[in-house]
Amino acid sequence: MTTRKIFKIIGLFIAVILGVILLFFAFIWGSFEWNRYSKKKEAIRYQKEVCDTIKTVGGNFPIWLQGFSKKELKEIHFYLQQGKLLTRDTVIGSVPNEAKIQSQTINLPFDKFNIDEKIIVYIGKRYYVLSGFSYTAGYNYGMFGPVGPCECRCGGYEKINGQEAGSGILIKKYGLVDYQLPPR
Repeated sequence: MTTRKIFKIIGLFIAVILGVILLFFAFIWGSFEWNRYSKKKEAIRYQKEVCDTIKTVGGNFPIWLQGFSKKELKEIHFYLQQGKLLTRDTVIGSVPNEAKIQSQTINLPFDKFNIDEKIIVYIGKRYYVLSGFSYTAGYNYGMFGPVGPCECRCGGYEKINGQEAGSGILIKKYGLVDYQLPPR
């Protein structure tokens, strides 16, 4: 055998080894992509069949407040509006953060309410109308992708005072000053 033929065989052997290695990594990448694609399709199906049919919101999710003084946070009024009438109301007192943090978090005081109802929050002579509650389908993600089954998560409110909620923070300067509460 000539040296040329030996180098040809070694080169062919190296090319086959590299091809097998590339094929192995392509298979792993394809597996990840297929898993991601199938989970995405499953989430869309779950959203339509399960999450969009939920009519009751499990309350007690957090509401963020910003720009209010300690005095204004001592008494916060919550009203639940069904249609054009107020059905429930409650008053809570919040203990403001001791640190010099502008933002404060409180939990919604209603345990359950209808998805079409509105929540009116009265803080510091300002009103905030929260509406558009919804659930979204999602997965818990681990290091290599989704872990566990698909689940519906409360997305919170989508609108504040009839406008898109954005970050979802109730900012003092955007509150309604001249809002008239509906009748009971």
